[in-house]
Amino acid sequence: MICKKVHNKLERMATIKGITGLFLLSHCILLFMMLFTFPLINAKLGTHAFDLKTFGYSPSEATIMLQNLDQSTIDLYLFPQLFLLDLLYPILLALFLSTFIIRLSNLIKINQHHAFSNLFLLPFIAMFIDYFENIMISLMITNSANVSSGLIKMASLLTQMKGAFTSLSWLVVLILLFTWLSKKWKNKKHTASKV
Repeated sequence: MICKKVHNKLERMATIKGITGLFLLSHCILLFMMLFTFPLINAKLGTHAFDLKTFGYSPSEATIMLQNLDQSTIDLYLFPQLFLLDLLYPILLALFLSTFIIRLSNLIKINQHHAFSNLFLLPFIAMFIDYFENIMISLMITNSANVSSGLIKMASLLTQMKGAFTSLSWLVVLILLFTWLSKKWKNKKHTASKV
């Protein structure tokens, strides 16, 4: 019931204009992070920031990274990175991917009662994991002197899960897009053969 309500609300946003707007908004924030905040954080850490390590990190690797941080970088990492930009980006990306999945599902006529009709929820799972990851990273960087290996392992797992669910969401978009384009091409070919 809740899924259906969410689906219906997102379906109203799933116009070409709505999807394009969400794509531009989410990717403008991503571009800002990649050009401004992450380069400063990466430079201080001596490697990619925690949330950019798609395959996670070990407690020993995280400990070395944490030792490289100074207070100004911690402050930057907390705000605007984790608690402004990385609050806006996941929800905008989830909305973009979900509305795109819904639009493509409608174009290839996937029934709303079909199991595949719930694939629009995948980007929101990635979003919630991203938010939990942000909390874990903030706990690590603010308690770097006595951070537990358990906390590091949990943060690393969340980073990997976020990457997996985000990749899966993009994969769904690509499969649906390919299905729609091939159906469109077959219909065009069929119409041309009748003429």
